[in-house]
Amino acid sequence: MGLWIQNFKQALRGLRHQGWQAVVSVAGLAVSIVCLTFSVNWLWTETHYDSFRPDYEGLYVLERGDTLWRSPYVWYDLGVELDSVLGENVSVGIYRPQRGRELFCLPDRPETAFYAQGLAASTDMVTTFGCRVLSGSLEDVAAANNQFILTESMARRLFGRIDVVGEGICRVQGGEQSLYTVGAVVEDCRGKSNLYYDFIRPLWVGDYERNNVNYGNFHILLRTSHLEQTERELSRIDPEEKGSTGKLVLTPLRMYHKLGDGSGFVEAYFYQLAFVVVALLLVLSAVVNLLAVYTSVFLGRTREYALRRSLGASDAQNAKWMLTEVLPVVFLGVLLAAMGEEWLKYEGYVLGDVERVGCFLAVVSGCVVCLCFVGMGYPVWKMRKAYHRSFSGQVRRLRTHVWMLVVQCFASALLLFLSLGMQRQISGMVHSDLGFERNNILRLYTGWMAFPGQDEVYDYVPIFESLPQEFRKEAGSGITDAIAMNSDIFNPVTKHYISVWTEEELAEGKENYDGDYNQVRYAEIPFRAMAFFGIKSKDGAMLSPKAEQAGKLQIMFNGSAMQAFNVENVRKSQLYTGRMMGNENCCFWGGDELAHYDHQALNIVGEANIRLSDFHHGEEAMMLVGVPEDHLCRFKEHDAVYIKYEEGKRKEAEAAVRRVLSRFDVPEEKIMLSSLDEYISENYEEETYYANLLSALTVFSVLITFSGVFSMLLYSLRLRRRSMAIRRVMGAGFRDVFRPQLRSYLLYVVAGGVLAYFPAALLMHKWMEYFHYGETPGVGLMAVIVCGMCVVVSLIVYGQVRRCMNDKPVEVLRPES
Repeated sequence: MGLWIQNFKQALRGLRHQGWQAVVSVAGLAVSIVCLTFSVNWLWTETHYDSFRPDYEGLYVLERGDTLWRSPYVWYDLGVELDSVLGENVSVGIYRPQRGRELFCLPDRPETAFYAQGLAASTDMVTTFGCRVLSGSLEDVAAANNQFILTESMARRLFGRIDVVGEGICRVQGGEQSLYTVGAVVEDCRGKSNLYYDFIRPLWVGDYERNNVNYGNFHILLRTSHLEQTERELSRIDPEEKGSTGKLVLTPLRMYHKLGDGSGFVEAYFYQLAFVVVALLLVLSAVVNLLAVYTSVFLGRTREYALRRSLGASDAQNAKWMLTEVLPVVFLGVLLAAMGEEWLKYEGYVLGDVERVGCFLAVVSGCVVCLCFVGMGYPVWKMRKAYHRSFSGQVRRLRTHVWMLVVQCFASALLLFLSLGMQRQISGMVHSDLGFERNNILRLYTGWMAFPGQDEVYDYVPIFESLPQEFRKEAGSGITDAIAMNSDIFNPVTKHYISVWTEEELAEGKENYDGDYNQVRYAEIPFRAMAFFGIKSKDGAMLSPKAEQAGKLQIMFNGSAMQAFNVENVRKSQLYTGRMMGNENCCFWGGDELAHYDHQALNIVGEANIRLSDFHHGEEAMMLVGVPEDHLCRFKEHDAVYIKYEEGKRKEAEAAVRRVLSRFDVPEEKIMLSSLDEYISENYEEETYYANLLSALTVFSVLITFSGVFSMLLYSLRLRRRSMAIRRVMGAGFRDVFRPQLRSYLLYVVAGGVLAYFPAALLMHKWMEYFHYGETPGVGLMAVIVCGMCVVVSLIVYGQVRRCMNDKPVEVLRPES
């Protein structure tokens, strides 16, 4: 034990001599441990939503679909039928799609108001979830059909206790209060959930929704412990026999947010899996760097190894000494990783479940420590081999552990290829010409929709039409123009679809056939929007009130629609609208007399050269319909107001917008204001975040790689100092010594780059499948990366060879005492 303590003290003192090499080794281990911990934790969290529920693996969302599409929307009576068909071993719950959070308070106490997330569901959902009922009775709630179920936290926030059955609560909407009664209290949602709720309201099924498959306004949740048997039972139910479409399939609730659209596991979790692979590569690079540094260090201490053997130390004791030398670096790496993990948790940078990070950190750290000590078998073997060669009179090989250099160059080249390829792709998408102006334009969201987790939005309807004129009055703040967009063409959420036919197809009655092959997105825009947004078109065509023709819709097709309907000459084309085929997240008002778009002739004035779909999807066929700003239509979206401002005056323009809205008593927290460019760039926010994170990891990888290169070069030149001195005495110059050294190291760099290209190109090709834009980087990018690495390695070789050449040959060739 005393000898081990002495070795450990010597190892601590040795950290000063190793200097920056030890620092890089510690940092490499720490960064790789943290990255692998967070990547594994992120993957586990994303695949284990609702893990706080009892037996959560048995919860499934029922969907309709086939190999091409998937939809969770079903009709009410399907849930009733499944409850009777599947038997007692399967629990069935019916619920409606979730919307934004709603405002609640106690009766006559508006100061207690706060926003809460609701879920409209049957009481069977509570049983299906496996929630514990803390107060009240589910049977009484089901019988009453007008009582709310609160979670424990919501009950305590409102009343300060959980025995609140029979108490009243108020829902506040549009200044009006609706009174409801609490029927039960259940336990909280204690983690990430695909169905998070603070309260459960009654399902309230309308008579028109019963016995009618056309109203697919419901979702169904199943709990089963016998998946295969349940799937066999579901296969016997054919939705097409009931007038619907698709087959019934089950998607695990814990992965529904990723797999709900029918994606495969690898496709849905590509980023999580990719970062686990990258983190493993960083761990491998860090461990290899550690082994390269200490192999070089130990091989430079062969005489000390021989002295220990002469004093009676066995191979095992010398191996223990070498492991002890590495122990401080490994320990400091784990300690620094733990400190980094705590700091990242404190700053809120953890991806995934924060509570499980510590557990994963312990497991990952233990695995990395074991890997380091197992890998130390390589320098131990090298030292023993060098020691025995010195006694047999053999000359030591001048090239040592070059495979480590190839591994590190492989890791750096692969990460650089991925990082630069992603940055190039994202930059191309964000800065591409979409066919309209998006700079110096603010977007004020005024729509009616709030998504799950968002607070209820402000009702802009009374002031929507007045806002543009009020904003124009703020010309002193840099505002030059404003326009209200009832149907916002830049909004990817609210959409309308209409069918388009030729006169012959309408006469043949094809409109009555099932299918969506003649479907096109329908978007109404004010005539003035063409100039406001600078919408580009072929041959300079414009939507204009001067081109209006009685009985015809004045429209412009985009390129996809022109191709879909074979429009070559807009003047000769004779197309007609059919009926509205579908609406996504839309609100209507008025009667059919306002449906002016049905069965109208089309006056196609030109082709709009714009792209409104983000690059994750192909550009869908669209028609832009010109309408006056005071146009009346059934659509009640009132999506957004756009404000144009002078260059460099964004702050003044934003302040003016908020000032105008404050005069209309719009709460500051309800103002959702951003630039149009930022709004469009949000489509690639996820990719940008991951690309920047990968770039940071790549920097660490490159740093670790060149640290290993430097360490190997130090030892290699230390072995060659005498031969270099002899060559200098024989008349060799710097170039004669530099070229052989450089040639061998560049060969290893090129080998690492060549090996890295194939997996890197494969990963990039897989990632590029998510986009309808750009091409996978080719050999040229990898060639640039390898050339850059060769330049850096050449500088390192140059510096070290120059340093050795400055030594005096007489001192180098002096016999060792």
